[in-house]
Amino acid sequence: MRSRSAEGTARGQRLFVVSLIAVLLGFLVVLQLRSQALVARSLANQDNTSIALLINDLNHANGQLLQQSLALDQRQRALRQGLVTGGTDTQAIEKELTVLRAVAGLLPVHGPGLEIRIEGPVMDFEIQDALNNLRNAGAEAAALNGYRIVDGTPIISHGTALQVAGHPVSSPYVLSVIGDPEQLESAADISASSLQTRVQVTITRRSDLAITEVVQPRPLLYSQLGS
Repeated sequence: MRSRSAEGTARGQRLFVVSLIAVLLGFLVVLQLRSQALVARSLANQDNTSIALLINDLNHANGQLLQQSLALDQRQRALRQGLVTGGTDTQAIEKELTVLRAVAGLLPVHGPGLEIRIEGPVMDFEIQDALNNLRNAGAEAAALNGYRIVDGTPIISHGTALQVAGHPVSSPYVLSVIGDPEQLESAADISASSLQTRVQVTITRRSDLAITEVVQPRPLLYSQLGS
């Protein structure tokens, strides 16, 4: 029989996992809305062909994000049920918690992937569109010029440069992405084909790519956990 302290610890871990999934679910919604706003803002300066491509990419990305949102919602319900019944194994929760922390950008990661180098000016929505394509192709972690990017990380055009979560970055832009290099390369080629008309894009496969930067969690000022 487990002690009360052990049961309390397990219950606290389950609650933390549920809360973290809820935050990730919120990130997906924010990303979807922000992508729509970015595309809408950029339409005025695009020709009909570019508009059609942007709309098609956005629809595809939104469909993928909706599937991810539903999957996270189902997992959140399952963990909540485990929290009530106490049927979720503590070791399994700890393993899932580590995975979720990595997905949320709270842990350094490394693995195979791509290094995409962009030399020249780009807009924020072009980087966001490229990231959406890479996520849909299975990207598990990403960084731009060393700054970790997760769902909801703001990337904003600032003159001829960009800002990543408030940090200024400029050309050359180096997008580091961890995942299956073959699948990622197909997605990267789609984004590169539109960018290469005015900037230079180089895509390099890496057998072991390290993303050491982590996201600094912000304290909740107004949101309260629980229903």
